[in-house]
Amino acid sequence: MIGNFVVEFLQIHPFQDGNGRLSRILTNLLLLQAGYVFVPFASHEKLIEDNKPDYYLSLRTSQKTFHTQHESVQPWMTFFLKIVLLQAQTAVGLLADTQIERTFSPKQLAVWRFLLTVPEATPMQISQHAHVARPTVNQVLSKLLALNMIERRGQGRGTWYRALISGGRA
Repeated sequence: MIGNFVVEFLQIHPFQDGNGRLSRILTNLLLLQAGYVFVPFASHEKLIEDNKPDYYLSLRTSQKTFHTQHESVQPWMTFFLKIVLLQAQTAVGLLADTQIERTFSPKQLAVWRFLLTVPEATPMQISQHAHVARPTVNQVLSKLLALNMIERRGQGRGTWYRALISGGRA
């Protein structure tokens, strides 16, 4: 739906200037709203810029079929999905264990590294063993959950967390 929205938005071309930039901002917003948590970690804009000839070719190829008997967004959707896949792969690469030191703060790393050493832990255990304040632990856990790096079980005082990925395993 997001890809189709973008091609239609660009066909309408509501503004004299900036439609492409706005479409990429809207793409990021819509992807985030749809649960694609990798969006903040890899630039959709840069991937489009790096593939500008294919961007314009797929866009024009699809748009010239609009309002004909043989409408097809397939060229655009193929390009769009290729870019979203590249964006996801780029984000995963940035978050891989070899790059994690560049992505996480020292306190975030302490929480993550502790979780890698235990089968499961409560926020209080994480705070005590990682030497990170409890409110900070909660913030880090929220980030790790959003990145699908950990899972949460239980509720309230019975809540515990465990790492889902480590050294390339998922």
